[in-house]
Amino acid sequence: MDTLWITLSWLLAMAAAYFLVTRWSRLTSVRRRMLDSGSVTLEEEVPEESSGRLTRWLALAGYRAPGTTGAFVIACLMATAIGLGVAIVTSALGVFELLQERAEGLPVSVADLSGPLFRFAPWLLFLAIAALPWLVVRRRRRERVLAIEQDLPIVLDLFATLSESGLGFDASLTKILESERDERPLEEELRIFQFETLAGIPRVQCFRRLSERCRVGSLTIFCSAMVQAEQVGAGFSTVLARQAADLRSRRREEAMVQAHALPVKLVFPLVAFFLPSIFLVTLGPAFRDFMQMIDGVIRGY
Repeated sequence: MDTLWITLSWLLAMAAAYFLVTRWSRLTSVRRRMLDSGSVTLEEEVPEESSGRLTRWLALAGYRAPGTTGAFVIACLMATAIGLGVAIVTSALGVFELLQERAEGLPVSVADLSGPLFRFAPWLLFLAIAALPWLVVRRRRRERVLAIEQDLPIVLDLFATLSESGLGFDASLTKILESERDERPLEEELRIFQFETLAGIPRVQCFRRLSERCRVGSLTIFCSAMVQAEQVGAGFSTVLARQAADLRSRRREEAMVQAHALPVKLVFPLVAFFLPSIFLVTLGPAFRDFMQMIDGVIRGY
């Protein structure tokens, strides 16, 4: 009876997961068509500050399609159910008990360490599967921030070059978006910015919404400088050139900081992995000869 219940639960979980994946892909395709056609709905694409924290967190990771929050909650529930089913099945089949019996033939220290690990392994597996949706969104957010920080210096240089050649900000933005073929996160956000300006939203508010949508430090500084230039009436070409130079300087300083921190980070792998092997290769033969000499002296007595 327990086996039948576990099988039915597993089948229901797989069916719900299939439904969730198909609905997610459908919503993603609809959002992509809306962006390509230019008929984007700002209320669906840009969550307001009054939205929930979960909706805001998903939006920062790039998940802004309608029903994303509900789909994420369902995914978390499904992952929890699947993890619980995997933990129950592995406990009922005694998989980790068998592995623990096999580990008893290992040295004493390894066997003592693997005992508690195999005892709590089903529940650790349950926690890992249940946390999978959160880890996916967290990784997507990191990848999005990294992609924006990588593309922003190039975009700022293009903005500065086009502005110095005589084009306005809107015309420069159109040229940059037309030249970009790959849908990178920064290009998507600039495209939404362009749709907002065409919809009649003031440019200052568009820059602020762009900063709130991404929450990336370098892009926030750029948006603040553009807002200030818009309010005081300064030239965009000078501001863009200065922002591009400042961003290159900050990236150079960050690279120098990471380069100076590299020796400190290498201490642990050097001490834990390289030095023991070096000592074993260099001092091993001498230690063996010394032990043989001591053994010969002891047997001589």
